[in-house]
Amino acid sequence: MAAAGQSAARLAAVKRIYVEPFPAKPGADKLREDLIAELHKYHTVSVAASPGDADAVLSGTGETWIRGYYSLNPRMREVSGAQAIYGGYLSVDLKGPQNETLWSYLATPNRRGPEEIGRNLGGQIARKLVESLK
Repeated sequence: MAAAGQSAARLAAVKRIYVEPFPAKPGADKLREDLIAELHKYHTVSVAASPGDADAVLSGTGETWIRGYYSLNPRMREVSGAQAIYGGYLSVDLKGPQNETLWSYLATPNRRGPEEIGRNLGGQIARKLVESLK
């Protein structure tokens, strides 16, 4: 017996997305703001102001935390002069009108540069989502 999978045609029909508020966890509001900002960079998809105006709803959960501190000075023992190293994740589901999951993705921080973690995770999600919608 074959299970029904994601439909490429249904996914390609998504042009307007509403991003639901994420559950209250450390850094979740900032992750949502960064994800919306990253989605605005792509012209193939737009962000809706309400779920009623959208073709699909992006819901998820995410959290960020400080993993440690980095300093070029090995003698520096103070946290105040060191750069924070963040950890975290962002997991999202794109759901269609009948609340069926059309797409999902889990992003963890990659190590490509000094950008902040919210832009890092939001950029990964936005890029993968736009690629999947083509």
